[in-house]
Amino acid sequence: MKAKLKLFVWTGFCPDYTSGLAFAIAKDELEARRLIETDRGYHISDWGTLTIHPLRRIARSVSGGG
Repeated sequence: MKAKLKLFVWTGFCPDYTSGLAFAIAKDELEARRLIETDRGYHISDWGTLTIHPLRRIARSVSGGG
């Protein structure tokens, strides 16, 4: 049986002056992290807070700041 895909969302991702946001659709957290690190081209040290969602209609937003 195929593993179901999930939406992995990290808030507070790679904070510098402000916090970032990262997401991946993958079968598990390890695969999601690998996909993001491949996309970024380097190892991530501060992932922030992870929320995992089943694939369905969903909306989230992050305001930028000042």
